[in-house]
Amino acid sequence: MSFMDDLAALANEALGSQGSNLAEAGTILSKATSLPKLLAAKEEATRWSRAVSFAFTDDLTADDANAVALASRNEGPADALRHCFLASMLARDLGYTDALEVLVAHEMNAAWGSPASQMDLFNNAVGLEIGTRSKAASDLDLQVATMDAFLQGRLRVLDHANGDRLVPTRSLTFGR
Repeated sequence: MSFMDDLAALANEALGSQGSNLAEAGTILSKATSLPKLLAAKEEATRWSRAVSFAFTDDLTADDANAVALASRNEGPADALRHCFLASMLARDLGYTDALEVLVAHEMNAAWGSPASQMDLFNNAVGLEIGTRSKAASDLDLQVATMDAFLQGRLRVLDHANGDRLVPTRSLTFGR
């Protein structure tokens, strides 16, 4: 094994707990100076989408609210928002090409080509457009633009009841 192979294997192991894969680890290694921005953006997108996943659950029991939120974060509205927002931050901070490389590399796993992967890539594309147009935007500006895209039906979620078809976003109350 070469030094680069060893380095890639170590990076893959370290990123594995973050849900990363070898393709993503290699891409990130090639952009090592961007790693702090990548990790910060991923953390912020996850934090925001987690908060959004609990929208409109105040009237539910804690168990039911957690179930609704989890469904939203798994191929539902919060997942769509997370991908779009993350992509918009990466496009703003890294530029379109580098952001696209990282986002596609993340999807290059056993689920490549699945409806869930198609959903993620679709929502990433909308986020790349938002971030490319918004180079001076704050994170809050990108959240607003992401939510606007969501409410306009520009993002996609999976409709599990109809063969995992990609359908336009309509409501944050997915699964209720």
